[in-house]
Amino acid sequence: MTTFTELDLYYMNTGEHTSLYEKMGAHLIKERNKILGTQFRVYAPNASQVFLVGEFNDWSKNHPMTQEQEGVFDLYVDGLKSLENYKYLIVTHDGREIYKADPYAYFSQMRPDTASTTYNPRYKFKDDLWMYHRVNYDFKSQPFSVYEVHLGSWKQNHINKSESGAPVNSFYSYKEIAPLLIEHVKENNYTHIELMPLAEHPLDASWGYQVTGYYSPTSRYGKPDELKYLVDQCHQAGIGVILDWVPLHFCKDAHGLYQFDGSWLYEYPHEHDRENRQWGTANFDLGKGVTRSFLLSNLKYWLEEFHFDGIRVDALSYLIYWRGETDEDKLNHAAIDFIKRVNAMVHQEYKGVVMIAEDSSSYPKVTHPLEYGGLGFDMKWDLGWMNDTLKYMSRPSIYRPYHGNEITFGMFYNPNEHFLLPLSHDEVVHGKLSIVNKMNGDYEDKFHLARAYYSFFFAHPGKKLLFMGNEWGHIREWHEHTEMDWDLQLYPIHEAFYQMMKTLSTFYKENDAFWKYDYQAHEKGFKWVRIDEQANLYAFTRHSDDQEILVVNNFNDQDLYDVHLDLPVDAEYKLVFSSNTLPIEPFNLYVQEDGVKLTIPRLTTYYFKRVEKKK
Repeated sequence: MTTFTELDLYYMNTGEHTSLYEKMGAHLIKERNKILGTQFRVYAPNASQVFLVGEFNDWSKNHPMTQEQEGVFDLYVDGLKSLENYKYLIVTHDGREIYKADPYAYFSQMRPDTASTTYNPRYKFKDDLWMYHRVNYDFKSQPFSVYEVHLGSWKQNHINKSESGAPVNSFYSYKEIAPLLIEHVKENNYTHIELMPLAEHPLDASWGYQVTGYYSPTSRYGKPDELKYLVDQCHQAGIGVILDWVPLHFCKDAHGLYQFDGSWLYEYPHEHDRENRQWGTANFDLGKGVTRSFLLSNLKYWLEEFHFDGIRVDALSYLIYWRGETDEDKLNHAAIDFIKRVNAMVHQEYKGVVMIAEDSSSYPKVTHPLEYGGLGFDMKWDLGWMNDTLKYMSRPSIYRPYHGNEITFGMFYNPNEHFLLPLSHDEVVHGKLSIVNKMNGDYEDKFHLARAYYSFFFAHPGKKLLFMGNEWGHIREWHEHTEMDWDLQLYPIHEAFYQMMKTLSTFYKENDAFWKYDYQAHEKGFKWVRIDEQANLYAFTRHSDDQEILVVNNFNDQDLYDVHLDLPVDAEYKLVFSSNTLPIEPFNLYVQEDGVKLTIPRLTTYYFKRVEKKK
């Protein structure tokens, strides 16, 4: 059995304990692989007494816990094994009785039930080769295309039926969904999967962003070992897995962290700082040692125990600034210091793991190294690029000439950070329309423009993220309860769209001009060839050491004739991709002394690859 020492208590209270999950919570005690019982430990400094209650004792006060260190309560229960439901009954110093789930529980009951569950983790990873090579992974000069997934609605299991024929549970388990998801991602040539938050949460509609069980993979999709299996299988298939992580706030459900021991243990003591009215949640007090240790240990838990390859940090701007108010005098210095500590720990202890910031602010040096005054992230979501370009595509063609900066502005600030271009779940919910329906025009023109837009997206500097369903032109807004409309692929317009997207994602992965110098774009990897705002025409080249690709985007609803492109004299370019649905005979561009002239159909993007000129 483990002990919680004075040194553990010191490091926890100073915010430097990074492995609390090994001491806190419920741990099965074994001897020669036989489970003897379970040891429980909880931190509740405002408690006068704590009782372990559960199904095993009819939720009675028959199992009082003893105070091992100041505020740390401990109990060993002989014979108690895996999958037993339990809670802590906390008696506060003022006599109140509070029932709480275990903050460090490895497993939890399926909502609407709220108890924690003892769990015996037994899975053995088989991804040694992947983990060995990951240490030297350099995302900057590699293809990095992310497929963002909400496991509960990507694809649902319609086989499980009750006697009445009604679905019992529409979710695939982590294990069941693994081969389906991996096959789809490999078919589309994405390099990574990003899983929306998987920590236990009571409300499906929160999408996992309002958490009660930070150490408990949600039981909606099965047991923790099944999640390990999913990650392991992805690794063996050559796919990285990123986890969405929420260190900003937590939900206020009675069984969760909120007023855990009757005091403001993890949150701010003052209501003005504590209450996150945008989401109806409570903000973590990231200046408190116990909160910092809780979250640092949590991050380490997911990386150590589940082998995730990246962490996407949710709502960073609300961490950097008080309540997201982006004024200089609103900086939350304690939270900024915590984020730096997070990135320092990950980069020191987990080489090759990628840290990604969802940041909508203009806070400087988010992706700069800590030693140069940065926050230490590897990538930052380019929400400005996403908002600008989608606004441009929503405008009628006749108005686009007045808004050309929405296409070009991203490259003005591009050198400042390491950007990832996100077309995420946030862009296809709550009345925002699907990506295809954001496009201007009639039904067919929406698809033509979306094809050109995605072609522009894959060619533009920055790593890529695409939400599920975008790859076949999903029409309906995403809803967490409803499976994606896979049947759309039976319709020719969607099937053609899907085939084009597979071509795009494969072309991106296989051509290093599109990614090798993403973060040296202005020096080596990108060059504007023509910006014609009046014609809605934007042409540029992408470069690697031995490759040059010319990208020509016609966002006009009219064909453009005799388009002049100023390219290197005597160069030759071969058409290798067209977003247009009409079959186009491959042709080459031969550059003369006065450049080259090109006719390009309406709402079309062309890719040309520079080739060695024939004699």
